Amino acid sequence: MNRIFTATPFVLIGCLMYLFLVSCVPLSQTFPKRIEASHLSCEAYPGLVDGNLATTGILKVKGMIEKDYTEAGVVYPRRYDDWLEGRNKAEAWIQLGTLTPVAYIEVHPVSNIYRLLVHTATVEVKPGKQKSLQESLFEPVRSHKIARSENGAVIRIDIDRPVRWLRLTIHANRDLAHAEREPLTQKIKVPFEDIVIREVRFYAQHGGPAH
Repeated sequence: MNRIFTATPFVLIGCLMYLFLVSCVPLSQTFPKRIEASHLSCEAYPGLVDGNLATTGILKVKGMIEKDYTEAGVVYPRRYDDWLEGRNKAEAWIQLGTLTPVAYIEVHPVSNIYRLLVHTATVEVKPGKQKSLQESLFEPVRSHKIARSENGAVIRIDIDRPVRWLRLTIHANRDLAHAEREPLTQKIKVPFEDIVIREVRFYAQHGGPAH
């Protein structure tokens, strides 16, 4: 019994030293820091990077689905097929003030998102011009398969590379509530819902601009 009580203080001291060392480890590590809004810009949708979750960016999709009858065959002589007019997705181009090592981004959506893709570039590009050249300058982010969000859940996407430009591509959902049928042709036209995003936040790796 005496040996047990004699050893107890040393055991307690050892435990306390271990806990102290463990608690001090994170202090020496570097964590990603949020990049301030002053280092970000988005010409088409400035509300995406203004640093305010109370504002939103509304991405308009210039396209619709046209549903029309087609002659299919003997068993099913007529059926509805879908035809895309215009585009079924929207893009947001976000520029960083300088080439910055980005750890990850957070997308804070209002809309339900079922497909979101991310590409980055390390050099200066101009949105909407020389599409073939742009594609060669952008590299896809493959840390996620297809990012999704329902009921406003935040999407985190690991970047882990230097970024000068970041391009978000979001596929739109069909707005079935506003579908219209043409009386004469019986064609059905289905628009796409607007894509509403509260904020896109960037987090820099150690050494990147955080303020």
